[in-house]
Amino acid sequence: MDSKHEPENIICLDPGSAQLLSGMGEKNLLVGIPSFNCAHTIGYVLHQVAGGLTKYFPDHKSLILVSDGGSQDGTREVAEAVKTGKIDRFFTKYVGLSGKGSAVRAILEAASILNVESVAMFDSDLRSITPEWCKIIFEATMSDADLVTPFYIRHKYDGTITNNLCYPFTRAVYGLRVRQPIGGDFGLSNSLVTKLLDSPLWDSEYVRRFGIDIFITHSAIAHGFRLNEAFLGSKVHEGKDPGAELTAMFCQVVGSMFTCAKEYEEYWRRAAGSRPVHLLECPISFPGPEPVTVDSSRLLNEFRGTLARSALLLREVLQEELYEEMAKLARSAGFRIAPEMWAKTVYSFVCAFKKQAGSEVRNELLESLRGLWLGKVYGFLLETEGKSDEEANQFVEREAEAFEDLKPFLLSNYPRDD
Repeated sequence: MDSKHEPENIICLDPGSAQLLSGMGEKNLLVGIPSFNCAHTIGYVLHQVAGGLTKYFPDHKSLILVSDGGSQDGTREVAEAVKTGKIDRFFTKYVGLSGKGSAVRAILEAASILNVESVAMFDSDLRSITPEWCKIIFEATMSDADLVTPFYIRHKYDGTITNNLCYPFTRAVYGLRVRQPIGGDFGLSNSLVTKLLDSPLWDSEYVRRFGIDIFITHSAIAHGFRLNEAFLGSKVHEGKDPGAELTAMFCQVVGSMFTCAKEYEEYWRRAAGSRPVHLLECPISFPGPEPVTVDSSRLLNEFRGTLARSALLLREVLQEELYEEMAKLARSAGFRIAPEMWAKTVYSFVCAFKKQAGSEVRNELLESLRGLWLGKVYGFLLETEGKSDEEANQFVEREAEAFEDLKPFLLSNYPRDD
């Protein structure tokens, strides 16, 4: 995608919903909930959100908007049956490309119509959300923050795309230690909403699917918006086995991340080192994180399969020494992909992604990187077996430091525009 051309006129809020929202008058606060087949959890999320708005913002005009992708499991019926007291609620089915990003764009379009002061977005599969999540996010976005990202206590094997890729990449490349750049539970100011809606990156199918969260985070950083993190306790949700259930999500998230890197190259080339993000905290009770079960043998098989199937592509993307190291690992029974090796691998792929204009080749690159990432996760499992969640997190931090130390490798290899 060439960001220098005029973007498509992408609209995801259906005209009937837009007309109804226009008739509501202005609102102060909007809570958006992207949903799809979540009848078993959305009632709890709505109940907690309504409780938070009622308790902490009784004098504000608030709206809860569920942006649905055509659920067939009774999600709408559950959402409309939940009592939200005096808090207005609205259910809409977004239009356009199927994906979380389209659901989020519909929420942002609604926020623009209602001219809200700030927006909070919460995932529809949450089982640990409390009313205090609304309090901490809205208080921040109504004062000195444009983007509030979540900070959770998570099981060591939950969030493997975040831990082994998005966090170290965001920290090293953009210079901010945003621990959960794809956490999904965000707060946004009115000015950030406006900027995001105007982005040319909505042309990307990655952004309109699972790549939406990393797009929000990286766009906010690159455009100089103020970021805070909010401590939200633990994230208890529908955990996923990385080897079995995250194929599409990985490719869409990383495709979006690499697309943003192309768009925001001028910004991140100037960013040096990294700095922490201000952490917001308020008294909150929360359960411990739930364990995530991972099929380690499947991870290893996928990694080895990728080395076999994609040998030609990998030889083109990776420097010879790096490729030979990967091939050697594929022949060993137990292994670890060292942080420095992994950082160079990811940076090599983001460079190759920029060189390729066609979506078919880019998708092949992303699928190959996914196979290598599964090997990285496999090694992480071996390294952290028997370790506490906090001890495992230290491995993640050391990896992020390696990404930071090796940013010159990215800077020297990332192709410049002609």
